[in-house]
Amino acid sequence: MRDYEKMYNVLKAEYETYQMFCERHIQELNEKNIKLEKKIDSLYNIIEISKYINTFFTNDNLISLINDMIIGILGVTYSTIFLIQNNELIIKATNIEGMHIDLISTEMVYINKEQEFIINSKDPLKQIGEEKTDIHSIMGVPIKLRDKFIGYILVEQNIYNFMTVELKVFLKTIANQIAISIENSFLYRELEKITQVDSLLGIYNRKYFFEFLEKKLCKENKFSIVMIDIDDFKKVNDTYGHQFGDKILINTANVVSNWLDKDDIIARYGGEELIVYLSDFSDEYSVYDKVEVIRRSVEQSKVSLNGQEKSVTASFGISFFPLDGSNINDLIKIADDLLYKSKKSGKNKVLSTHMLK
Repeated sequence: MRDYEKMYNVLKAEYETYQMFCERHIQELNEKNIKLEKKIDSLYNIIEISKYINTFFTNDNLISLINDMIIGILGVTYSTIFLIQNNELIIKATNIEGMHIDLISTEMVYINKEQEFIINSKDPLKQIGEEKTDIHSIMGVPIKLRDKFIGYILVEQNIYNFMTVELKVFLKTIANQIAISIENSFLYRELEKITQVDSLLGIYNRKYFFEFLEKKLCKENKFSIVMIDIDDFKKVNDTYGHQFGDKILINTANVVSNWLDKDDIIARYGGEELIVYLSDFSDEYSVYDKVEVIRRSVEQSKVSLNGQEKSVTASFGISFFPLDGSNINDLIKIADDLLYKSKKSGKNKVLSTHMLK
């Protein structure tokens, strides 16, 4: 009997040891599964953020949208994204009231060194916002594009020990996505500019002008169209060469642009013809006076090349919306007709519809 009891105790001890081993092993597997699930969730979030950024990288509010995503996904109390502009670190997005951000000295040190960091403290590190929220956990990571420092992400939480290495890895991934989106946005703007701008004159092209005007027809109460043609331009080209002719074109476009307001635009209509949109105005006479000043400025301006100096004149025709029509073709045709009447009647003149009424 004692032998059986002894055997039983041995088996029981072995079983309990095995049970403890299994339970410990199961616990380790559960912990690994939890970590794996967190990594999968993190990877999923990274993929979703990447897809979102790549979809909306042309959106002017992209940085604010990304900042909102950081708050939602990481569960932080505050998030702020800084970007370099004119060699200064500027706040581009934050959920802190009034964009008023006080950085503690430790934060400043890491930001100035372009380094990542995590700070956790039982005692409040600082207070933020109108409600003076105590901050116990702070994390920051630089935004870099091919090792060039272009910004910084700073996140803050009112819970102690909230920031972890895992969260920092995730935030660094977001920082990388932001850097890529900024570069893509820049390249997109450059490509957009190429499709909108005349390569020689640096002003808008005809296609963009028509698209712009279509939008204005729906929004503006009134505006005017000015057609401009350089007088005797073919003669200038034949006499002085195409290189000199190009300089004349560039100079004329610059002279006209200098007299335009911020809401006005100028485009190359074709050849030596320019077209101008003049925004809201007080009356037709004020538009005529403005264009007359431009005409005199073109006449007085001189262009030099290889020791040769030349000035040119230009003829102008003006139409008004909605007085002269409600569609683009009518407005341009009227301005163009007036331009050629100006040429036939001696050139270097401004004609507008209000003068003929």
